[in-house]
Amino acid sequence: MQDRASFTAETVALMRALETHRGPGRRLFVDPYAESFTRGRLRLLARWSRLPVVGPAAVWVYDLVAGPGPRPSAVARTRFIDDTVTERAEGVDQLVLLGAGFDTRAHRLPAATALTTFEVDHPATQARKVAVVAGEGIDRRGVVYVPVDFERDRLDHELVVAGFDPSRPAIFVWEGVTNYLTAEAVDATLAVVRALAAPGSVLVFTYVDAGVLDGAARFPEAQRWVANVQRAGEPWTFGVDPDAAPAFLGERGFALVTDLSTRQADGGRFAALGRRDRGSDLYHVVVAEAA
Repeated sequence: MQDRASFTAETVALMRALETHRGPGRRLFVDPYAESFTRGRLRLLARWSRLPVVGPAAVWVYDLVAGPGPRPSAVARTRFIDDTVTERAEGVDQLVLLGAGFDTRAHRLPAATALTTFEVDHPATQARKVAVVAGEGIDRRGVVYVPVDFERDRLDHELVVAGFDPSRPAIFVWEGVTNYLTAEAVDATLAVVRALAAPGSVLVFTYVDAGVLDGAARFPEAQRWVANVQRAGEPWTFGVDPDAAPAFLGERGFALVTDLSTRQADGGRFAALGRRDRGSDLYHVVVAEAA
C-alpha cells in the first residue's frame, strides 16, 4: 500500500511551476501555487527557473533528465483541461478531481472557484496536499477532501458521504491516473462515475497508448519515460488503444466527444509563442459524456 505522497504528483507540480515561471507572453497558464508542492531538488529546480537570464536553463536540465516527452505533455494537457473545465462549468456546480494529486484548479481557475470541488486521492498524497494548503494559507473554501484508495475503497460511497449530489451534473477530471492503475480499478472507477453522472455531466481523463505497454507501438520518447516512472516506483500498468477508445468508452456507458494526443492538445499554442515544445503522441486526453 502506498504510504507516501506520490512522487509523480510532485514532479507534475514542478512542471507546472516551470511553465509558470516562463513569464508573461511565453507560458500556457499560470499556477501560482505549484512550487509550494515541490521539495528538495525539485524545489531547487523550481526556484532556479525563476531567476532572470539563467532561469530557462532549469527547463533544459529537467528535459535532459526526463526526456523530451513528459514536461510538454503535462503542460499541454493542463491547458487543455483548464479550458475544458472553464467551458463546461456553465450550468454545473460540482467538480470532482479523481486522483487529484497536487491539482490546484480549485484555487486558480475562476470558473472552478464558483463550484464545489471534491478532491479524491490516496490518503498519503492527500495528507501532504492538505498540509501544504494550510501552511501556505491557500483559501480552501468550496473544496472538499475525500481520501480514497482507488484499489480498495468504494468511491461512490465516499463521494456521497462527502456531500456529492448525484442528481446534479458535474465535471469529473481524472488526469494522469489511469496509467498507474489495474484494468479492474479503471473499470470500477468508470462504472462509479457513470452511475453518479447526472445528465449534463462530463468526464475528462487521460490515458497512455496501450502499445507502449505491450510493444505494439513505437514512440521515440517512450523508453526513457517508461524507465523513469518505473524507477520512481510508480510504473505504468494500464493503457488504451486509441483506435478502440470510442468502443472502450461506449461499452462503459460514455460517448466520446474528443480524443487528442498531447501533441495535438496544445492547439498550436507552443508554435504561436515561438516555442519548440511538443507534446507526445503516446499520451492522450479525452472528453466524454454519459451516453
